[in-house]
Amino acid sequence: MDNVRILKGYSKAERKELEEAKDSGFSSVMTLIYGIGEGYDDCHALYEKYCRENTNDNNQMAKDIIDFYCGNAKFPEQKYYIQLIKNNDSSYLNRNRLDASLTLDDCRLAQYYQTKFTEQEIKAIDPRYMAFAVLVEDDDK
Repeated sequence: MDNVRILKGYSKAERKELEEAKDSGFSSVMTLIYGIGEGYDDCHALYEKYCRENTNDNNQMAKDIIDFYCGNAKFPEQKYYIQLIKNNDSSYLNRNRLDASLTLDDCRLAQYYQTKFTEQEIKAIDPRYMAFAVLVEDDDK
């Protein structure tokens, strides 16, 4: 799985439909692509994406769906901030990229500090921090 592409440019609804279609909704990628073209209710958001894009984008969308079904593409992992004191902009956990030390500060981008974490990274620091996880809004679209 080293050559797995990261799929970008999909809304939450589109991503959810594609994940659900693969998990249980459609038996094959061809059935899903047909359903998108026909505007089936199970893939309304994907149909809307298909309708608003041009031919090249639709070709890429088909490649994305095929690669996703075959395990050659995936969506980026969800990222979280860790805000230890609610409504306090200076209480976000920051991890120094050089020595892995932890400090509290804001959540702005900084060259030597990590402020966005995957669930796995949070649990590796301390699983109790999941209670303070705040979803990072999609920034890859």
